[in-house]
Amino acid sequence: MFSDKVGFPKDKQIYDCVWDKQKKEWIGWTDTVEEFFVDSKVSYGEIVVPTFDSIRMQYITRILLMNKKHVLCPGPTGTGKTINIQKLLEGLPEEY
Repeated sequence: MFSDKVGFPKDKQIYDCVWDKQKKEWIGWTDTVEEFFVDSKVSYGEIVVPTFDSIRMQYITRILLMNKKHVLCPGPTGTGKTINIQKLLEGLPEEY
């Protein structure tokens, strides 16, 4: 089985985890970001809660951009495409 050869968690799907190079183990996407706290000083519209989908999307988009590949982010209105891209671009080095 795949999970036996690479130590993949048996109770997870491939989309639920990412390989952590430093720990040398599979971890959940939410373990790749800091614990989320809502700052009481920000307005409701400024609150961005990281989800499995947003974390995965930012990861894949970052990898593509850093390798100079084009990125298309389709989806219906209100799914956080713009805010997630803005947040991602804030964290990229200036040469990208």
